[in-house]
Amino acid sequence: MAEIGFKRYAGYDNEDVFRGFLIDSFISVQKDGLFFRDKLPLATTTEIAAAAAYTAANFEDTDAIKQGLNAWLNSQRLQCDSAAVAAVIAEAVQNCGANKKNTYFVVLCWLMKYLAAKPKRIFYIGAATLRELFFLYMMKAAGVDIIYVSYGEDADFLNFSHRNEITTVTGAKNMRVQVDFDNIDLSREAQLSSMRAAAEKFSSLVQRADTTAAGIFEDLMLSHKERVIKRGNVYTDGCEIPVYFAGLIGYDEEAVYTNMLIKFKEGFAGSKKQLIFIEKTLDNPNADEVKALGAIPRTSTKDMIDALALLIKLNGDPARTALAQNALREMLDELFNGNQTVVMNYGNKLVTWLYRCTQARKYAVQYEDIPTVLYYGDISQSELFFLHFMSRCGFDVIYITPNKNMLDITVDKNLGNRMQIFQLPQSKESGKYPDKPVKMKMATVAYSAERELDTMLYNGEAGIFRSFQFPNSQAVTLKTTFEEIGILWGHESKFRTGFAVNGNLVSVPNIFAKISGVKDGNQNAYWDEIRDRLTPETTLIIKEPNRATDGDLDLSAYRGYYRNGEIDTEKLKNSTLNRYSYLPDRLQDFIFFKLQEAADSGFLKLQGDDLMCSILHYGLSFDKETLKILQRFDFTKQIPKLIYIDTVEDTFTLEECVRTVLCNLFGFDILIYTPTGYRNLETFVDSRAFEEHTMNEFMYNLEVPKFKIPSDDKNSGFFGKLFRKG
Repeated sequence: MAEIGFKRYAGYDNEDVFRGFLIDSFISVQKDGLFFRDKLPLATTTEIAAAAAYTAANFEDTDAIKQGLNAWLNSQRLQCDSAAVAAVIAEAVQNCGANKKNTYFVVLCWLMKYLAAKPKRIFYIGAATLRELFFLYMMKAAGVDIIYVSYGEDADFLNFSHRNEITTVTGAKNMRVQVDFDNIDLSREAQLSSMRAAAEKFSSLVQRADTTAAGIFEDLMLSHKERVIKRGNVYTDGCEIPVYFAGLIGYDEEAVYTNMLIKFKEGFAGSKKQLIFIEKTLDNPNADEVKALGAIPRTSTKDMIDALALLIKLNGDPARTALAQNALREMLDELFNGNQTVVMNYGNKLVTWLYRCTQARKYAVQYEDIPTVLYYGDISQSELFFLHFMSRCGFDVIYITPNKNMLDITVDKNLGNRMQIFQLPQSKESGKYPDKPVKMKMATVAYSAERELDTMLYNGEAGIFRSFQFPNSQAVTLKTTFEEIGILWGHESKFRTGFAVNGNLVSVPNIFAKISGVKDGNQNAYWDEIRDRLTPETTLIIKEPNRATDGDLDLSAYRGYYRNGEIDTEKLKNSTLNRYSYLPDRLQDFIFFKLQEAADSGFLKLQGDDLMCSILHYGLSFDKETLKILQRFDFTKQIPKLIYIDTVEDTFTLEECVRTVLCNLFGFDILIYTPTGYRNLETFVDSRAFEEHTMNEFMYNLEVPKFKIPSDDKNSGFFGKLFRKG
């Protein structure tokens, strides 16, 4: 008989997994094996007398031992490699102490007693003595598989001559795992053992396949066979199960979006694929459903999770039953936070919802192909976990909502980043799943290709952006040295430190600095520097002495459009005070967003009504040229500029301060050239809002030269002039 394995377990890594292994091993030897704990019993007088009939004439001689052993084997009609066993007995006699006769009779009695039981496996837990190690090794020579768990406590193993022929398994832990083998529920443990074996067989079959935003609906309709072949593999019974798991959040063009959803859902009617459609909130298990689950032991979290997993039986679908059982155990282990009740609640929900969606209590689940779970609308944390559970069970899962408020929770609860999440630019309330097509528009191949290209190219990772891709921005004022201003001034936003994209919001790194004084008193270099800073998108303001005012400006008309520092944007947008009503909604929304940001920033030295009314009044009265610049401002590209030259003694007015702060929040680069070093914007602007760079000389009564803003005419350069017509 061929030799079988001999494995020694000196340690383990996961206690729960190792405990399951011990129980499985114990169950396996109940049928056709032997179990020993701590030590082998000594031979009785009767056993010694029986062995005497087959005693070797010389128990140190291998041939003599073999002769006696063969006589006994023939009497029992047993077959094994008697020469190999005899050699081990002789070696034991030589190595297990001075009383060689005693050793011979002990190991021979053990061999005759236990080999006569015709075991296929021996499971031994404890610190075996040298005699016991030789006995286990001779049983291996006789064709018996050996599982030996010592936890590293077997000091005699170091003196065992065959130790290098034994496979030793170690791990990070070696504390004894307590299992009450005397009171173990063999029926339940047999079910658990079967469940674990099925999980090991099927768990690797489910593999999440990648898709795209444009191709998800088409991919979901592919058959199991088509998917396997598409991945370059051979389709056979029991082969891999490629599943898609995606979230489509937001929408693009409403009519096209509506028609795509309707076409997708209707596509299942003529296919062999089953659609499990979920639109309403999944209610918690009711009393009858909880009762149907039965009593769940809570002696330990592991026992509780195993009991919940054993509840899952999808009739007619053993593979998906095994997948569901394994997925439940994995997920509940991941969700366990120390609170057993929380895990129990999740377990009840996942099992109950699985039965609801598959109707497994009523019907045999015999799917012809990979079923699809479609969840539409707003979603809860538990429901997201359920979608993850169904994906691991071998279902296609797609979560669809036009409401981008669901993005954060979907990303946050994306276990192991298993769900592919695709964002579309628009957002609205989820409402009901569309049931009536819109006749005007239907997604074309080109449209779908464009959406896919958008997903690949314009996701921010490649540094490529569509024109006016982002509807909103957040200004990030850079702390720079004076020299860095010249380096960064011409750089596009996306090439500056601090540029970032998060969803539909882009962070725009900009400059807000006051230059006090003139370096080395060099006026020519000073004016040349300013001239070099001028771009086609520059607003240049030469500060003039403040005009006399006729009393305070009455701003009370704005008080009905804010409350507790919060602007009522919709009310203001629809009022006669909105001088920007002719502008595109995108631009209006952006400006109103920045008005609120100015109120919240703390950059202006105002409070209460003075703050709110001033921001609204001056923020709603920008000139048309500034508004045109804002409309052309693409947040990822060239940044508009605002340059003040202040050579007078008057400080900035409230209007100048409010508009300057707003331009900073819009994302403008701002420089305040102040050769005198006098105060100006500090009157109403907090010093935290800007950087100040002080030169080594101050100059007064300077005459500002005439500056010309460069044209953005593409033909104004050297080659433009060279090839200009006429």
